[in-house]
Amino acid sequence: MESSLHRGLKELHGPATGGRCEVAVGGFRVDAVAGDGALVEIQTGNLGALRPKLRSLLPTHGIRVVKPIVLGRVLVRRATADGPDLARRRGRLRGTLVEAFDDLVGLASLLPDPNLSVEIVGVDVEEVRVPRRRRPRFTVVDRRLIAIRQTVTIATADDLWNLLPPDFPRSEPFSTADLARKLGASRPFAQRVAYCLRAAGAARPVAKRGNSYIYEADRGSVATT
Repeated sequence: MESSLHRGLKELHGPATGGRCEVAVGGFRVDAVAGDGALVEIQTGNLGALRPKLRSLLPTHGIRVVKPIVLGRVLVRRATADGPDLARRRGRLRGTLVEAFDDLVGLASLLPDPNLSVEIVGVDVEEVRVPRRRRPRFTVVDRRLIAIRQTVTIATADDLWNLLPPDFPRSEPFSTADLARKLGASRPFAQRVAYCLRAAGAARPVAKRGNSYIYEADRGSVATT
């Protein structure tokens, strides 16, 4: 079932730009065609699921993939999905755009394609929850777009650096341990970030320290700092 978040972003990138929603192209149904003619796919789930469609359509079409990352949320409790609101409160957890690397793993090898761009969109949402017996004691039945706070467009491999903190020293060699420390994240997450940078061509391994690769920025990334 389509979420309100998906539907809202589809409207913003289709009809709101002079385009259309739900269009058949090359044997596939795409979420929208923007006013500039670009095909638009809104993906709230795993980006890797788009690979077959993208591989088929990218040779002949410009495609914009829109990936929302929830930065803040208002939690709405209901007894049933279509029932009245029983309680509302602001969620404590705050997201960051760097979380997009968890999903970019599925598309990193396609990012150098000149016909592909990925918009990482930081959003605030209203999240509707209903109770259930198993843990967690709730099910999320819908997410609704409240506001778009931030957008990073990945059109080239080097644009991936814009998802990292501004003070990340991309001019210096780094390991995944260094990356994890700078991001305040786990080592497995840092490994996914390094994989995306390497697969897209934004970074390359230049040495090895024990069992860990040492990476450095590639393709002009150092010059953009």
